[in-house]
Amino acid sequence: MDRASILGDAIDYLKELLQRINDLHNELESTLSSYSLPASTSFHPLIPMPLTLSSRVEEELCPSSLPSLNSQPAQVEVRVREGRAINIHMFCARRPSLLLSTMRALDGLGLDIQQAVIGGFNGFALDVFRAEVSLLLSASLMN
Repeated sequence: MDRASILGDAIDYLKELLQRINDLHNELESTLSSYSLPASTSFHPLIPMPLTLSSRVEEELCPSSLPSLNSQPAQVEVRVREGRAINIHMFCARRPSLLLSTMRALDGLGLDIQQAVIGGFNGFALDVFRAEVSLLLSASLMN
């Protein structure tokens, strides 16, 4: 995976975190407004909302000149190892925020990723060499 893709995923994740901070800030303000507090008490977000990226950075993150791999379906291979260990190999077309959404999906499945290699030369490749299934999910797989 190239640096621009990693940077793009990091920027998207930071935007999400900033939005979450501001949502919590607004919720806290509305909760505190129902209580009587001194007028000097006020909360301000620590970090302002992110500015939009310049078109040059956007083009670096999502170049339009890349050959399209969208015609190829995603290839995913999963191998169950001894114990609760799992190996995963995934290859598909590159798109913005793919790493972030993939990691969220794996996390949502209850997988604890311990070792992974990510590449992005002619698409997006993710090799998880060691992941463990949570105990709860492991018990349901055994039944």
